[in-house]
Amino acid sequence: MKNDFLEYYGKHNISPVRQDISDIEIHFERRKKLYRQCGIPIMAFRDAEMLEVGPGGGYNTLAFFYWNCKHVDLVEANQRGREDMKNLFDYHSIGEERYKIFPCKIEDYVTEKKYDIIIAEGFLPVIYNQREVIDALTALVAENGIIVITCGDDVCFFIETLKRLVGIVLTADISDYDKKVKKLTNFFAPQLSKLRGMSRKPEDWVQDQILNPALVNGMELSLLQAIDYFGEEFDILGSSPQMFTDYSWYKDIWYDYKEESRIQFKRKRLSLLQANMPEIILSLEQADKLVEFFEQIKKLETQYEKDLNINAIGQIVEEMHSMKKLVQECFNNQFVDVFHEIEQILRCLLQKENIDMEEYPNFFSAFGRTQQYISFVRK
Repeated sequence: MKNDFLEYYGKHNISPVRQDISDIEIHFERRKKLYRQCGIPIMAFRDAEMLEVGPGGGYNTLAFFYWNCKHVDLVEANQRGREDMKNLFDYHSIGEERYKIFPCKIEDYVTEKKYDIIIAEGFLPVIYNQREVIDALTALVAENGIIVITCGDDVCFFIETLKRLVGIVLTADISDYDKKVKKLTNFFAPQLSKLRGMSRKPEDWVQDQILNPALVNGMELSLLQAIDYFGEEFDILGSSPQMFTDYSWYKDIWYDYKEESRIQFKRKRLSLLQANMPEIILSLEQADKLVEFFEQIKKLETQYEKDLNINAIGQIVEEMHSMKKLVQECFNNQFVDVFHEIEQILRCLLQKENIDMEEYPNFFSAFGRTQQYISFVRK
């Protein structure tokens, strides 16, 4: 099965997932909060048999060793990722008896083991065989075991999609990959510095978010789709951000938590548009109309990348203008200001004017909630 992620990483010999772990305690605290939101206390990792799929350079894996897991099997098909991971573990004196690295994709991984905790982070939304991979993961989890995956869709990627569009326009005349990365790193680094808690290197963010073709291959995996993919054998344990509220009586063991979560997601999903945005609960009619709009924006941006026809940008401006009233009705000023500035920037692109992002302070500092985590527990 074709895998755009692996082809792109292999072509350029990259693993753009490095983390700033200069203060490793802060790094561990970030991971601790993530798993707490997913309903997993760190004591759950103690003596756990673990499987991590797509660990990249292994930066996040370090936390599992710190929390005294028993053993981690690491399935990583990207050679550069495996090399970086081995070097990182050696640097931190992680004994080889504590882990084993498998150079394959998860769908090709064969074992008799059943794992207490499985982590599959950062790749599922953009692969073509999502169902196959999820089936492979669920077959490997032990009874009462936990699976954590990541999700992303056209809604939560809206702001990044438009930043990507700006980046593609700025480098349309540059053919050399390294020169593209350098120019865009200089362009986006000041913006990334405004995102509190940002731990990725600007160069890696550019390679992964702006230039990675996998992000415009037409695939997505929303939290709703993930809930549907995991069958009746699994319950939802938690999510980051924590979107789902359960007011049911604890003795009501017949309560359909999954169905309630589906309904809540449909009405709350627009809260994923921007980092630090307060919760937004819309009617299903409003939400559906906005989701359809954001999906259309993604299609038009993808079309521009394919043929560099500026008419696609003009269509985006028209779509945004037609949705302005609904956006003003449904969102607070924080996002409305971002929305207006995006429209202004696109008009500048149409006129082939230079873009100084600092003239657009709201869009300059805005980022979406592009990755959500959800955890499931086998009944």
